[in-house]
Amino acid sequence: MVSVQVQEAFVRGKVSDEKCEDTIVNTPDFIAIVDGVTSKSKFEYHGQTTGKLASTMIAGVIERLPKDATLAALIEQVNQQFAAFYDRINFTADRQSQGLQAVAVIYSRFRNELWQVGDAQINLDGKLLTNPKPSDLVLSNMRSLILRLSPENGSQSDPGRKAILPWILKATRFANSADSEWGYAIFNGQSIPEALLKVYPLTNQPHQIVLASDGYPKAAADLAASEAGLAEVLKHDPGCSHEYRSTKGVVAGNRSFDDRSLIHFTVSKGVHEK
Repeated sequence: MVSVQVQEAFVRGKVSDEKCEDTIVNTPDFIAIVDGVTSKSKFEYHGQTTGKLASTMIAGVIERLPKDATLAALIEQVNQQFAAFYDRINFTADRQSQGLQAVAVIYSRFRNELWQVGDAQINLDGKLLTNPKPSDLVLSNMRSLILRLSPENGSQSDPGRKAILPWILKATRFANSADSEWGYAIFNGQSIPEALLKVYPLTNQPHQIVLASDGYPKAAADLAASEAGLAEVLKHDPGCSHEYRSTKGVVAGNRSFDDRSLIHFTVSKGVHEK
């Protein structure tokens, strides 16, 4: 039997905890961070954005999964949930670029595996495992360049974000596309090619694991270290355009540049297992 001990968990919204689009899952069989993609339309359903809807739907699926479920089964059930949602409501925005979207990192106790779908983070025994979206790397640099050159730089506006937003939306055409160097994995109702998914089988040795959303610049070995790294960015580069480059910075009045969530746990095999 695999023994799992949660050490700490934390979630905080960039605007408020009520509007946070991150969700933590902690059941006897699965531990997960689900990060709803920042909504880019004005659509809301029962007061919830597309990012919030996506993360809570996926969390609900994980909570109901049979303990021996595979990652493929999770994706299939999420896609069914998304399809059912679209069937019962009038979604007025473009589904591909502005529909339900989320990423996640998941631990399966039965399989003793870590699953990474998209750009949420894993810190496994002190090693950071990331899966960045290729277009975001380019557009983060583009935003940084625009902000360096813009006369508006230093004001409350973000001309860099405004400039790259159309390209963020256009880049969704590469979602779950394995035949392009720009392809990336995301829960959006489509099938996800196995080549874009990351599965990390764990050894029988004890492990220290942190799962976190990309609201942390880096998922460190524990909550305190992760928060300290974020605090440094918020103090020295709140625009997230110099030392830490992102597709967005801290909006005036917000608590951070993105929602953030983290869960830190240990995994070990029973003493009588081999």
